[in-house]
Amino acid sequence: MPNLAHSPKLNKSHSMSDTDIDKLTNQDSSLVEVLHVTQRDNKRRRINERQISPECSDFRTIIREELREMLNTLQHQQNSRLDILEKYITEIKAQNESTLQKNLDIEKSIEFVTDKVNNLQLSINALEDERKGLTSQISKIDDKCDMLERLSRKTSIQIRNVPNQKAETKEALFGMISRLANSLDIKLQVTDLRDIHRMPMKPGQASSTVVAEFSSTLHKSKFIIAAKSHKVTAIKYKTEQLNSAHLGIEGPKSEIYISEHLTAQSSRLFFLARELRKSMGYDYCWTANGLVYLRKKHGEPYILVKNESQLQSLRKK
Repeated sequence: MPNLAHSPKLNKSHSMSDTDIDKLTNQDSSLVEVLHVTQRDNKRRRINERQISPECSDFRTIIREELREMLNTLQHQQNSRLDILEKYITEIKAQNESTLQKNLDIEKSIEFVTDKVNNLQLSINALEDERKGLTSQISKIDDKCDMLERLSRKTSIQIRNVPNQKAETKEALFGMISRLANSLDIKLQVTDLRDIHRMPMKPGQASSTVVAEFSSTLHKSKFIIAAKSHKVTAIKYKTEQLNSAHLGIEGPKSEIYISEHLTAQSSRLFFLARELRKSMGYDYCWTANGLVYLRKKHGEPYILVKNESQLQSLRKK
C-alpha cells in the first residue's frame, strides 16, 4: 500500500480562524504582486538605462546645440532688425529735425516776405492816396483852365460847315458875318466884331468852322437868339434853314449851324448830353454862356451838367 502523505497536525495553540487565514492570504498575494511589479519596473529601467542612455545623451546634446544655434540665429536676426529699426528711427529723427529746420526757415522767409508785402502795401496805399490827391488837383486845374478858356470865349460864336473860299481874308469873313446878320435882321457895325477867323481844317476838306468874336456878350447873345428863332420859324413854316447863301457864298447851298464857341470839355459834355436826351427822354438840351443844361419836361428845374460822372448818374435814374 503506498505511503500517503499527511499534513502535519496543527498545534492547538496556533490555530486560526478562516477569516484570518483569508486576510493573510490576500495580503500575501498583494505583496507578491507588488514585488513582482517593482522588480519588473526595475529590470526595465535598468535595461533602458543600459541600452538608451548614450543615444539619449547625444540626442539631447544635438537638440541643445540646435536650440542654441536657433536662439543665436533668432537673436542675431532680432538684433539686425533692431539695428535696422534704430537706423531708420535715427534717419527719421534726422529728417524730422531737417524738416523742422526747413519749416522754421520757411516761416522766417514767409514772415520776411509778409513784412515786405505789408511795407509794399503801405507804399502802394501812400502812392494811391498821392495819386488821388494829384488827380483831384489835376481835375481842379482842368476845371480852372476850362473856366478861363470859357471866359475867353464868352463873346464868341462858331458857324460850322462854312464852305472854303479861295484867297479868303478877314474882310471877306467880315462880309459873310455882315450878310448873315442882315438875314437875321441884326444891325452889325464893324466895331461890334473884335475878331473873326477860320479854324484849321484837314487837307482836302471842303468846309470848316468860322469863329466870330464880338465886342460884348450882349451882341453875341443877340446873334445866338436870332439864329435860334430863325431855326424855330423855319421848322414851323417849313421855310429855308440858314445856309451858305445867307453868307453870300455862291454855289451849291449847304446848311450852316450857329452856336456858342464851346471849349473842348464843354463840347464833349454837350455831345454826351444830347445823346442822353435822346435815350432818356429829356425834352431840352442847350448851352448858355459856355455851360451845358438839361431839362426833363417843360416847367421842371433845369440841370447844369458839370462832368461826365453826373451824366452817368442821370442814366442810372
